[in-house]
Amino acid sequence: MSRRKPSTPFETSRIEPDELEFISGVHEGKTTGTPLCIIIRNKNAQSRDYESLKDLFRPGHADFAWFSKYGIYDYRGGGRASGRETLARIVAATLHESILKDIRIEIVCTQIGDLVPDPTNSENTDNSYHWPGNVPALEQYLETMKASGDSVGGIVRVTISNVPKGLGDPVFEKLSANLAKAMLSIGSVKGIMFGDGLDLARRKGSEVNDQISLTGFLSNHLGGINGGITSGNDITFDVIVRPVSSISIPQQTIDKGGSEHTLNLSGRFDTCHIPRIIPVIEAMTKLTLCDAIQHQALIAGIPTELHQLREALDKIDEDIIDCLYRRKAIVNKVKQFKVQNNIELIDIKREQEIHQRTRKLAAESDLDPDLACEIIKKVLQICRI
Repeated sequence: MSRRKPSTPFETSRIEPDELEFISGVHEGKTTGTPLCIIIRNKNAQSRDYESLKDLFRPGHADFAWFSKYGIYDYRGGGRASGRETLARIVAATLHESILKDIRIEIVCTQIGDLVPDPTNSENTDNSYHWPGNVPALEQYLETMKASGDSVGGIVRVTISNVPKGLGDPVFEKLSANLAKAMLSIGSVKGIMFGDGLDLARRKGSEVNDQISLTGFLSNHLGGINGGITSGNDITFDVIVRPVSSISIPQQTIDKGGSEHTLNLSGRFDTCHIPRIIPVIEAMTKLTLCDAIQHQALIAGIPTELHQLREALDKIDEDIIDCLYRRKAIVNKVKQFKVQNNIELIDIKREQEIHQRTRKLAAESDLDPDLACEIIKKVLQICRI
């Protein structure tokens, strides 16, 4: 949490205490088995600073896209598009670290703006930027950028070592795909490249195939994942971080009514997100790996703890409730359609078909067809209310 806070002169001056309040699930320093609820309050928010933006869409932000979808957006700092939501990711990842065991995650920044560290420089990366180069030169570059009112992005390389073989599934649950989704769910991330990245596009198969000997792989051009499944090689990928959206340079935009404006932003802006986004990238990497490890344990029949099995059941129960909610929403649309077109609301033949299909599917799944039909009757009843 402290690593995510502003720690350089080139980040927002907004300082939050980020204190964790345990509302439930913990008593006398131990978990009780009930759901763990944690609140992290915003104590330094200044909503009034955004009042002038109430009707304007900020270029680079989620405002216009979200307004197009929902007809409303939270201009007071971005709402769910705000970087504040990443706190929950860090808390969740920390609570699950024990699952990772010996897995190690290292992150190095390989580019900020158009500045690239000297590859021959072996300087320690123990700094806020994880920068393996001349930090004073980097800070001077960022100072120039800050003075101009502009911002920069960058690239960070993630290396995951001591990875078990066999994590991930073919096709739709590829570990590479899930890692990509996790990275791209972070607000400022716009791309991810595994292994040698863009270099793979120009090289030959003979140059990038990771050949295998009795002692292991002879190279790691593909980044440790083949066919969506870990090979035992280190997992390596680059994360592309866009420049910070909020800048002090005048920009053209429109308002909700479609009129054009020149936007002049002022506020507590970051010049570069790299120092604060690295802990979030690490957290999402951990969570994705934890999911893959737990999934592999289940499908491999590895003995699991009772609480882990119950957690899996709880997740399925949540999915069932979510499906009921979505089914009811669709039923409501069916009702509206029938009313508008003078169609009888209750379709006995249709319900009979549903029960016949339920009975057939239950039998194929080695479930009691009578009980399955009773459940479907309840489902139909819930969706009618």
